[in-house]
Amino acid sequence: MSNYWQITFLAVIPLAALSLCLKAEELKAWEKPFPENQEDLLAIQERLRKILPEAKKAVVAIESGGGAGSGVIVSEDGMILTAAHVIGKRGKRVKVRLPDGKQVNAITLGGSEISDAGMAEITDEGDWPVAPMAERGSSKIGDWCFALGHPGGFDKERGIIVRLGRIIAKEDETIQTDSRLLGGDSGGPLFDFNGRVIGIHSRISKKDDQNFHAPIEAFHANWKSFREEDLLTQRSLKEGGFLGVGCKETEKGLKVIEVVEDSAAKKARLREGDIIVKVNGDVIDTREELTIAIATTGPGESVIIDYLRDEKEMTAKVKLGKRPDFEEKEGDE
Repeated sequence: MSNYWQITFLAVIPLAALSLCLKAEELKAWEKPFPENQEDLLAIQERLRKILPEAKKAVVAIESGGGAGSGVIVSEDGMILTAAHVIGKRGKRVKVRLPDGKQVNAITLGGSEISDAGMAEITDEGDWPVAPMAERGSSKIGDWCFALGHPGGFDKERGIIVRLGRIIAKEDETIQTDSRLLGGDSGGPLFDFNGRVIGIHSRISKKDDQNFHAPIEAFHANWKSFREEDLLTQRSLKEGGFLGVGCKETEKGLKVIEVVEDSAAKKARLREGDIIVKVNGDVIDTREELTIAIATTGPGESVIIDYLRDEKEMTAKVKLGKRPDFEEKEGDE
């Protein structure tokens, strides 16, 4: 064999191997930007059928004072994720119904009305089915998802209702989908196509594409405060301290995009472009985290803020002010 043919033959081998590798790594139907044919639609349907039975096991109905909502168990010790407006306040005794109709006792914990994320805990002894929580940042616009819940309240004969859809928008404190929600779904889980909880049903509209969910990131970011502190309400927010910054989330931290005149932030010489990374030593990744850290500190009290300015690490001790009587822009803390 001539040198030419030897070189050509050897070059073809890795190309063939690469072709086989790429074929093996072809996107699954639910990972594509859109279904390309009937086979893709059938594959999406089959994927949903495969993961649905396990996902349903951890979905519960929450019953309190004649009202009803939904939730999902995410830990073996009975921690339930739901909506803030379902729990209402910390310390309420509620009933929780499992998919088989069994009723157990639970108590509401904390949460935040900003994202409408709330938590409860089963107080009875037992082994509870668990749904895995997705990692932070694992969901994005265009992802397939499905909503589970108990619209209209628990109905054992009907069972849990399933709605298929996709993420059509994702902001700092909310996910928007076209997975249709109805009354009673509030607090129920939104799953991805890996069978993980990516959100909790929040606001419901009559429009098919106006369904809003608290993102799982809100729970990851505030797990300790949701478990241990009172529910952060709009009223308690107004009574808490006021820093006076508008921020947006970035990979490095919260970037200050506005500083309110005569505010605590202005007096501490914070300025636009600074990136807030910690408050009182706790890492701050989201605007809601910052809001909770500031709102749970009273006016006149001080916080230590670590921030970056032109890549340089800086620290400021800031005496918080009183929240002024004006309509804050979104992101003002």
